[in-house]
Amino acid sequence: MKAQQPRGRGKNPRTTRVCEIILDAAAELLVREGASAVTAMRIAEETGVARTTIYRHFSNPSGLLLDAIDRVVTPHAPTKITDNLEEDLITALSNLRMRMTKKPFRLVFTALLDHANRDGGLVAAQRRFVNGVLQPIQDILAAAIDRGDLPSTVHVETASAQLAGPLFLQHVMLRTIISEPLISETVSQFLCQTYDSG
Repeated sequence: MKAQQPRGRGKNPRTTRVCEIILDAAAELLVREGASAVTAMRIAEETGVARTTIYRHFSNPSGLLLDAIDRVVTPHAPTKITDNLEEDLITALSNLRMRMTKKPFRLVFTALLDHANRDGGLVAAQRRFVNGVLQPIQDILAAAIDRGDLPSTVHVETASAQLAGPLFLQHVMLRTIISEPLISETVSQFLCQTYDSG
């Protein structure tokens, strides 16, 4: 599911400002109260913007939620890509650790997980959040494949999930510290398995 482009966004400063107010409130509600709070009624209560105005710019509630997720997910740390795949992956996972330990990450991820379990329509929103978080790792893997440092058979999305999985397990599920040795061991194991199978 793609996020909608609100009608009128960018056409004039007032429209742009109203859309930014709506999106800021949607992102704040997502972080503070969870996905179910991202509604036109709640945004109107928070901002004073009329519900008719919110519907005019964001007619699709699911699209509004996806836009709010984009607001929370981005910007991520710039992707560092060099000729050293191992160092690049360690840097990317270290950046991911920093993002994950910020309060909004766990709140947003657990809220989306909870709501996606109860409403299948929000599975796309959960995937969008995770894919946004994993994008730097995917960029590094894709560049390594292009350089010939990884086999072309490596599936970028699966590999990025494999690399990030131990961090999600430690932080979200076990609620323990993500250590530097965990990051380096995860990268080392991934590279060994990939080269052995390649």
